Amino acid sequence: MKKFHFYCITVLLSSLAATSLFADGAHAGYEKKNYVLENKNIRIKIPDNGKNFLIEEMLSSGRELLSKGGDNTPPWIITYKGVNGENPRLFPSMGEYKGIKAINDSNSSSLIIEWDMHLDNSRPFPVRMRITLKKDSETPEWNINAELPKDWVITEIEFPRISFAKNGNCKVITSYGYGIEYDMVKNPEIHSVYPSYSGGMQLVMMYDNKGTLFYSTRDKNACGKEFHIESKKDGVLFYTKTAASYSWSSDGRFALPWSTIIGYNKSSWENTVEKWYRPFTFETMWGCKTIGERKNITDWIKNADVWIRPKGTGDSTMNAVRKAIDFLGSPVGVHWYWWHKIPYDTKYPEYFPPRNDFYKFVQETQSMGGYVTPYINGRLWDPSTDSYKRDKGSLASCRKPDGTLYSEIYGSKVINTVTCPASPIWQDIQKKLVDSIIFELGTSGVYIDQVGAAASEPCYATNHGHSMGGGSWWPYSYRSLITKIRNSIPEHKALTTEENAECYIDLFDMMLTVNTEHGPGMKTVPLFPLVYSDRAIYCGYSYMPSDICNGTFRFITMRSLLWGAELGWIQPYRIMDPKAIKEAAFLKKCTDFRRNQHDLLLYGRFLGELIPSGDNPVLNIPGYESTHVVMAAIWADKKGKKNYIVVNMDDKTHIIRISGKKIRMAGLSCRRI
Repeated sequence: MKKFHFYCITVLLSSLAATSLFADGAHAGYEKKNYVLENKNIRIKIPDNGKNFLIEEMLSSGRELLSKGGDNTPPWIITYKGVNGENPRLFPSMGEYKGIKAINDSNSSSLIIEWDMHLDNSRPFPVRMRITLKKDSETPEWNINAELPKDWVITEIEFPRISFAKNGNCKVITSYGYGIEYDMVKNPEIHSVYPSYSGGMQLVMMYDNKGTLFYSTRDKNACGKEFHIESKKDGVLFYTKTAASYSWSSDGRFALPWSTIIGYNKSSWENTVEKWYRPFTFETMWGCKTIGERKNITDWIKNADVWIRPKGTGDSTMNAVRKAIDFLGSPVGVHWYWWHKIPYDTKYPEYFPPRNDFYKFVQETQSMGGYVTPYINGRLWDPSTDSYKRDKGSLASCRKPDGTLYSEIYGSKVINTVTCPASPIWQDIQKKLVDSIIFELGTSGVYIDQVGAAASEPCYATNHGHSMGGGSWWPYSYRSLITKIRNSIPEHKALTTEENAECYIDLFDMMLTVNTEHGPGMKTVPLFPLVYSDRAIYCGYSYMPSDICNGTFRFITMRSLLWGAELGWIQPYRIMDPKAIKEAAFLKKCTDFRRNQHDLLLYGRFLGELIPSGDNPVLNIPGYESTHVVMAAIWADKKGKKNYIVVNMDDKTHIIRISGKKIRMAGLSCRRI
């Protein structure tokens, strides 16, 4: 046995004389070796017999992450496109395993595992997977590249694919909306699409009572990708599936333009996120500035602690708006739907002319201290509209590989096409539309739907100015569009969007976060606030249920306040209904309280949720989950001093304990400690 020491990193090669000849790709006299990539935190052992790929050990923080016997899951699956239209989806077993090479420098060591793929008759074309471990790192980096015949491209890749040991009590965390914890027994297949409402951040985790497995891509360009977790009989498979950009295949070479890190932390998932994900976000263009440092957030958004969402116009709608603003006090954010004459969710983007009374309603609402942001959609174009024909909308639509359009149908039952944000046609339409709303209607801003919610689509059009396929062009195109819009409107006008995909947080004043899934086998967790509460302003918790008087609205309001969201986002006629008098009173009390906590909720940061002990009964919230009626959150101010925000959603007074102190919480109350 020989040991080779490279700085603090050790690559261990155990060389044994071959006692027999190997077939199926191994050659006579092949020397069997065990490659061990390790430092004080990590040990990855990969035996090389010249025949099959196997990760025999993967120890992280002292825990073996693989099932007994190791993991022989194909670590990658690659789909190619050849010059004649060849479209093979290839696994490592369809090529020739060539073995492992160790590379070392003063600060890191890498193992390069290679397979030769026979794509044409000219020569083999290798695929090389690289695992790199830096001197003191707790998370090895996984990368992949490949060689290609002339004019071939890679169109899709799954990498890295690893099956980890299954623990019967494990839970999975994804960045769906605020964050969701899944019971794997009830949810054996989970996937998260990034960037979108179902995957706002580039991470997935699996945890039990001993610690947390962390899997994350380090992509500062926010390329579209899917994170998959699948519970199998012999383990839990993790992998990332990506529609590749054709630009990643150039001059006969392909490289995935980011690394994936994998690690295990002997702590909670919350501490793991704090340790391994939050620091990464400060290195990105979207996460490098705090709310206090950002210059593009208008003051009224910072002060809009509560929102209402009227729909349509008419006397009954305006009366409800008047009552709500008068009751809640100003300022109030007003997210106005169906202000246009066209039917809702149809004939986009032909919003003008507005309804006859909308202009005067805007003026009156804003004179009362309401700030109006009308709804528009930033992604869909109805192909039946005059504008689609006149402006050649088909030239702006996203194209599938076969040239057809991506089409979506919502509650209106109308077909909408997904428009490519890179298209100059669409960028011009969106900019002119926002300008018209701001300058002609005099609104306080515009709500642009779907930008932070709907997933990017790989586009294969040749006239949009981007490389075909997936990649970073989608979020960069929206960055270009929103920047153009901002440069053309006054600074005190706001832009908001739906949902909280991380790569857009620095573009918008506020992000409406209401799509987080809830139901059996899952619960909502404050993943997004843990990472971004100090850099994004967000509103809401979920879509309002049909019955707001059965505890659901109080629960939503309590959670929103504790997690740092601006409150409400409810139809004004519903909250001003006499049947909802207690719900309205609770919203008012929480709003007034929030207006005095900006040092925490704007300029501090969320550190976690807390269940107070003492007299604190549990209540089942229909359609959501069970909760204690008194809940608390820990927030740090900008100097780092910790504070508790405590909310009692019950009618009754409860005496609870926090940090050893006895606290009397009156019914429907909130306080800061």
